[in-house]
Amino acid sequence: MRPLAASSVDTVLQDYRPRILRRYLWITTALHLAGFVLPPMVGLPIRPETVAARSAGILLGVIALVVLHRGGRRPGRRAYQVSTAAALFATPIVMSGLILAVAQLVCAIAATFLAMYFVVFYPKLQARLLVGCLTGLMAVGVVLAPTAFTLAPVDVGTATVKAAVLVVVVTCVVGAAEMFGSLTRTLIESASTDALTALLNRAGFELAFRDALESAGAEQASVTLVLVDVDQFKSTNDHYGHAAGDAVLVDLANYLAEHMPRGALLARVGGDEFVSCMVGEHHAELPEVMARLARQSPTSFSFGVASCTGESDPLTALYRRADRELYTAKQRHHPPEPPADEPSLQTGWNA
Repeated sequence: MRPLAASSVDTVLQDYRPRILRRYLWITTALHLAGFVLPPMVGLPIRPETVAARSAGILLGVIALVVLHRGGRRPGRRAYQVSTAAALFATPIVMSGLILAVAQLVCAIAATFLAMYFVVFYPKLQARLLVGCLTGLMAVGVVLAPTAFTLAPVDVGTATVKAAVLVVVVTCVVGAAEMFGSLTRTLIESASTDALTALLNRAGFELAFRDALESAGAEQASVTLVLVDVDQFKSTNDHYGHAAGDAVLVDLANYLAEHMPRGALLARVGGDEFVSCMVGEHHAELPEVMARLARQSPTSFSFGVASCTGESDPLTALYRRADRELYTAKQRHHPPEPPADEPSLQTGWNA
């Protein structure tokens, strides 16, 4: 059973989420603005419905950018909801006022990037709902467009052109989301999470830690870090095999993830070693929480704690101090060697 991890790949991605959305909005808003300039340059008139649709798309893009800017480096949930909704509706609205098939296909390209963004930065179910909404809105935009024609001298009806554009739009949006978006998400998950416990691995933890530190203000941030080590883990592997050892690790990961305080990062950084940290005003509560969890845990573990404020490279220093504390705790603890039939170590692997 996989744990409900206190720290997952979404923790690593949360800093990049507003950055990517801002860039998408800047680029698409600029393209909508360019739509007022480029047609006259090639001798094409701009119809009133096109002006209205492009203006609405630009307005939505500007609103979303303002909301994200006011939200700062880590916008709140409401800011994301408003900006995401604006991005979701802007391109289909612009699509509904275009008369050139090639212009509609350019809008479809923008929608493919938004679809990939949803898949990478949102949980699977939510991402599929957003991609489905985007696909539906783009289809409505094609249907509502006043007409659709090509610049090539071919005798093709408007309905045929619209049908072709509709097929291309739906295929591109869904295909980009499923292929490139899913692949990107999978690669990020593989690089930053532990395959056994589904917690962050060391690389993912360090990325999430740097991000949390920057968000709290790196110069004055207070940090507490805890290193956790399973007691008698080698003995468990020797007595019951590595499958039982894996079961112990997953059980402990589940237990810690379920009971860690809100805002704490949690990762598996070694064979039987976990790390947790808290950054900011509530960091001092972490040692007390860990002491309580150690007393109540079905899996015996030792831990070492280190805290600092305002250090230039806190992670390295905290690791070193916490590791010394962990070594002292292990030496002091010295739990007895469990017999081969110890009931507390009976799991699904050795029952």
